[in-house]
Amino acid sequence: MTVVAQISDLHVRPEGELYQGLVDSNAMFARAIETLNDVRPVPDLVIVSGDLTDEGTPAEYAMLKSLLATLTHPYIVLPGNHDDRDALRDAFAGHTWLPRSGPLHFACDVGAIRLIALDTSVPGDHHGELGVDQLAWLDRELAACRDRRAMIAMHHPPFDTGIPYLDLYGLRQPEALADVIAAHPHVDRIVAGHVHRSMQTRLGNTPVITCPSTTTQIALRVDADASPASYMEPPAFMLHRWADGKPAVSHLSYIGRFDGPLPFA
Repeated sequence: MTVVAQISDLHVRPEGELYQGLVDSNAMFARAIETLNDVRPVPDLVIVSGDLTDEGTPAEYAMLKSLLATLTHPYIVLPGNHDDRDALRDAFAGHTWLPRSGPLHFACDVGAIRLIALDTSVPGDHHGELGVDQLAWLDRELAACRDRRAMIAMHHPPFDTGIPYLDLYGLRQPEALADVIAAHPHVDRIVAGHVHRSMQTRLGNTPVITCPSTTTQIALRVDADASPASYMEPPAFMLHRWADGKPAVSHLSYIGRFDGPLPFA
């Protein structure tokens, strides 16, 4: 069995500062770590799928590392549109899976699964892109692991959400990614963040799943003239579990303490 937990969109701030001046994103991330430390089955790896910090500053990355030090499982981080590649690279200089220059793509084995992390960030902007060179890198990585299931992790999901103020900052030209994935049927699923909500769809025949934020959740507003909004809905994480050589089952689990357990199912 292989188990991968996923958290996303932490928006860590410098010590003592609030996200958007309103929300204690650091405390909420600390609670998420407490939950992950107790989760069963124990994850082989935790993916943090972008927007690790809110402004990409060294002070925020220092706070992020301090909080992550309490996580008892191995983890990997990938950048989002609120991150800074160079500051992230400097902060995690001891993590050999991060490339020393360029986009922060990397691949690693997690149990029976090959995990491929794609950096969709565009320095100085909030939308996502994957250029020709990045897609060629992905194609080579997938070709090299045809004998096993693969999972792709990225920040920007490769689809339109239907929420207009989100789709302004989505992944540009997801069709190019779909063409690469179509040639590699061993891709079990694509997981992403960015949208601060749980969403599920397909890219071609491949499932795509997004992870909620550990802080605020973006409002489900699909009207064309909808105004941006977020709510203090329950934060959550994803747990992706592979067993008996079958495709993964992805579980959404809320962060916090709730009444129970009750003696029925």
